[in-house]
Amino acid sequence: MTRITGSTAKVAPMKLTKTKVESLPVPTDKDQVFYWDSETKGFGVRVTANGARSYIVQRPVNGNTRRFTLGPHGVLTCDEARKRAMEKLLEMMDGINPQEEKRRKVAQTETLREVMEDYVEHKRTKHGPLRPTSKADIRACVTITFKDWADKPVAGITREACLKRFRELSKTAPTTSNKSFRNLRALLNWAREKSATSEGTYPILPINPVSQMFKQGGMAKWNPEKVRDTRIPKDKIGAVWLCLEQHADPERNRRSTSIAADLVMFLILTGCRINESSTLTWDRVKLDGDLPTFHLPGSVTKNHNPVTFPITKALHALLTRRHAERIKGSNYVFPAVRGDSGHMKDPRAMWEKVSKVAGLHLSNHDMRRTFEDISKIVGIDGDTSRQLENHLASDVHGRHYANNPAPETLLPALEAISSWVVRQGEIAKAAASGQNVVALRA
Repeated sequence: MTRITGSTAKVAPMKLTKTKVESLPVPTDKDQVFYWDSETKGFGVRVTANGARSYIVQRPVNGNTRRFTLGPHGVLTCDEARKRAMEKLLEMMDGINPQEEKRRKVAQTETLREVMEDYVEHKRTKHGPLRPTSKADIRACVTITFKDWADKPVAGITREACLKRFRELSKTAPTTSNKSFRNLRALLNWAREKSATSEGTYPILPINPVSQMFKQGGMAKWNPEKVRDTRIPKDKIGAVWLCLEQHADPERNRRSTSIAADLVMFLILTGCRINESSTLTWDRVKLDGDLPTFHLPGSVTKNHNPVTFPITKALHALLTRRHAERIKGSNYVFPAVRGDSGHMKDPRAMWEKVSKVAGLHLSNHDMRRTFEDISKIVGIDGDTSRQLENHLASDVHGRHYANNPAPETLLPALEAISSWVVRQGEIAKAAASGQNVVALRA
């Protein structure tokens, strides 16, 4: 229903009939014009510049004039529209806003799956639309964790039901439980706001049941989550690098093994996140020229900040090897040998191998922390390290003076990191062959 703030077209009321409605002139100097019935006050017809005719009602509701569309002429006869108009006008006289009542009825039947689909399509963050990975995570939350709620109305989700499900899930998967209920809270807030009236009331879920059970003094608390700080121990980096070099050789290993090893090596040499690395395509890699580079667009970086990095000597050798082993028809640098994603998502089998060498369980993001450790070892300053990890500056100096995005300014730092890693691999190889490594360490 439209809130009316001014007067409508000054056309004398007339008795609306089928013949009269079809003969009403189309406006030529405005988008629409209104014609009002002389018998039923508040009943009228809207005629637009393209000739569309729709029946409407209009009258004050709780002090504000509201307009509601009954339906198009042709679908409704004039007599049917007049009958509906009288029903709506009586509701409006009683303080019922027909548009908000219609929204309330829709909201009462909207399912969690429908809310989820609307959310992933239209939700916008300060950086723009949701990422594909975020959308996939939310879809999995609804279709797996809450699959028995997916096709039921969100209006029926209660605090008691949420509390029971949270406690059950927390027994076996506390971290997953936290993530799932944060997603559910966001979806229920979305459903509430969609149904909110112009007066700021909520026809459904007047209080978000997830928020309600976690409020101060509530009946549930978020499960404790251990801060992840795993990285390759400094004295194991060389051995890990040597292990990866051995598995990256395409002549001695299966294709999937060599791709996985190269992907992990890429993570160590660049500090990039797994999604940024695994989705890298050849059209964003420039191996030739005075300064070889690779580019990460804002659509894949976590903070939506696009960045171009220089390619070091070690990284150039890796990418050259990958280019020589390209899979026909694939544009991905780290393609998937099987599956429908097109690119390798998570080199799990390779993590088992390097974890055994490192003496602790390692995963994708641990390489980013390892990269940061190495940057400190080789003496990279804080501003440069921040740029290498594509972190946005929070201070004036960082934003305006120490945030040079030119890739050539980052090359010395990245080369220092790469050279140190390769050197550790050489030391590990020498030690494995029984050579004296004192000189190499020096």
